[in-house]
Amino acid sequence: MKFIAEGGLPLKGNISISGSKNAVIKMIAASLLTEEEVVLNNVPEIKDVDLIKTIAANLGVKIDNSAPHRLKLRADNIPTTVVPQTLGLPSRSSVIFLGPLLARFGKVTFPEPGGDLIGKRPINWHLSSLSQLGAKVSYENGIYQAEAAKLTGSTIVFKRNTVMGTENCLLGATLAEGETILSNAAQEPEVDDLIDLLNKMGAKITRVEDRTIKIVGVPRLSGANHEVLPDRNETVTYAVAAVATAGDLTLENVRPGNLTAFLAKLEKMGAHFEAGKDTLRVWRDPGVVLNPVSVETSPHPGFMTDWQQPFCILLTQCNGESYIYETIYANRFEYVKELNRMGAQVRLMTPEQLGLPFKLDDESYDVAANGQPPIVAKITGPTALQGKRVSISDLRAGATLVIAALTATGKSEILGIDHIDRGYEFFDEKMRSIGAKLERVED
Repeated sequence: MKFIAEGGLPLKGNISISGSKNAVIKMIAASLLTEEEVVLNNVPEIKDVDLIKTIAANLGVKIDNSAPHRLKLRADNIPTTVVPQTLGLPSRSSVIFLGPLLARFGKVTFPEPGGDLIGKRPINWHLSSLSQLGAKVSYENGIYQAEAAKLTGSTIVFKRNTVMGTENCLLGATLAEGETILSNAAQEPEVDDLIDLLNKMGAKITRVEDRTIKIVGVPRLSGANHEVLPDRNETVTYAVAAVATAGDLTLENVRPGNLTAFLAKLEKMGAHFEAGKDTLRVWRDPGVVLNPVSVETSPHPGFMTDWQQPFCILLTQCNGESYIYETIYANRFEYVKELNRMGAQVRLMTPEQLGLPFKLDDESYDVAANGQPPIVAKITGPTALQGKRVSISDLRAGATLVIAALTATGKSEILGIDHIDRGYEFFDEKMRSIGAKLERVED
């Protein structure tokens, strides 16, 4: 399948934001910590969730998804703790089953995880943190095996910000004996939403400081009913689409407090927004040329790495030079060549070329062997984008190229839309509901 898009129309109306992909995936895995039923509401209907559901069902979790956006999960009979290669390889998120399976059953086998090709994403912090809780981990021919007669609380210091590493350790430590302290733990909203669910299940977890989490192990967990928080990546995607097309969108079911770094950049560039308790209206006055701004990706509460790709579309419409410094993933600019084919003026540079300190994590890229990668984008605008035939390289690049096509003059053909279906619920339907000319057709 592919998209055919025609640009030039302002997007206007209301959109309800779906539940968070990055949160619900971890919550499905959390259901393995108890024999009782776990009910999740506001679950997005997307391919990444389908894959995690398939892995859980393969392990033996009973899943009822007969009601829209609701999952009932019961792990009362788990005959295997092996995540097969065919299911584990397509998604990096498959590694999240490590913590709960170790905690409850004392063993797990899983493959080297895959996912988007956006740069090296080692799982060493998942493994080392659970090893500090008492797990013994081995690796051979692409397969990891971990065992633990019992997990015991420990003090774990994360060298770098790792969201899923923090979450895996949380899942493992809930049933560990004694107290666990996570230092330099991730503070992303999705982590706190997982903590909320686990505490409803009977865990004893507190965030004692911004980046310090205390877990007091309990002997067992019970069932719970939980509503998944809204997806902040989807929120930013539609907000960018509103500004890029000089439109006016009201986004419902959002948490504006999780978007402060993004909203600060919108304000600086001259776009408008009004934040309510659970709504966000974003618009751009017709004929207004945006001011150039620069962003540097960083962990929450900073500017999220997932936001820089769609945000680049806005920077192509700014009057002057803007910069994006990607400090999380080495290959997150794969979309730039397609954007330049549409008329953008984006040049990739190394931090050294611009006299900037190198900030990409040393475990994500080997500078000594490869030199500094081009992880700074210099964007010169404003430029008029033209419709072209483009290909999507990863999930966020997919939404980026669609927004570019809706901003451009003429028609665009967008290939690789399966990436979009992984993380955006009813993407083309939602876009059409706010006035976009976007059709899904056979490739």
